Amino acid sequence: MPREKQLKIKDPYKGNELIIKMVPIENLEVISHQRKPSQYHVKHLINSMERIGFLVPVIVVSTKEKDKYMIIDGQHRFLAAKELGIRELPVIQVPERLAQLMMNFNIEKELNIREKAYVALAVYREYLQERPEMIESDPELVDSIEQAYYVTLGIAYEKAEKLSGSSFESILKKCDFFLDLKLPEALEVRQKRAEKVLIANSLVRDIAQKIKEMGKWHPYLYAQIISWANPYKRKRLPTEFDDLFDEIINNLQKAAEDPNMILSEVIEEEGFEI
Repeated sequence: MPREKQLKIKDPYKGNELIIKMVPIENLEVISHQRKPSQYHVKHLINSMERIGFLVPVIVVSTKEKDKYMIIDGQHRFLAAKELGIRELPVIQVPERLAQLMMNFNIEKELNIREKAYVALAVYREYLQERPEMIESDPELVDSIEQAYYVTLGIAYEKAEKLSGSSFESILKKCDFFLDLKLPEALEVRQKRAEKVLIANSLVRDIAQKIKEMGKWHPYLYAQIISWANPYKRKRLPTEFDDLFDEIINNLQKAAEDPNMILSEVIEEEGFEI
């Protein structure tokens, strides 16, 4: 059997070795935590390929299975090629050690916070499985995930898909950071933090529903309720997660018993028309 033709080059900035070659399409698979593909985008690519061909290689890393590769950039091009019946694709194989650092490159449009959280949690769990002795604040993991609170939200979203994660993001930025703990211990902390986010979220939904039943509603009501409950909304310095969320939950519990106590600040003082 003839040896597979390939070309080795180095990237012009970091000097990483890149391998360019053709690979049978059945030997390619999409990374497990890739975002759900857009069928509109796939159709658009099919139309483009029918006019000008398949010109942009997909980016891959090798897998443990011989001659198999994982796509880390190019999911939509791969799916379009499959629909067109293309039998092999041009690929650029990058070093395996770069796979996690390139997670952002397999995103062809901006993710919303739920999608970012799911991707971050999937990457986190891969590190946990493969390198459980790693400290959560290790620069490699930090570069792969970007924000520690994405992991906390990922755990929370798994339990409550309708979580209003974006409403909590400004608070989480001030209190949920990477931990100097080994990943198994850090995950336990994140699970407890996710529970507190879920409790707060449930209370916010309860308060919002009561306000709605009173005939007072506004699209930004969730965010305004959270802002009202946040005791440190004007504090710029980082604060402790548990201290902050315990106070937020306590304030929300009071408001859940009597929503009138926040109506003037949340609605009237913000200038909302009810």
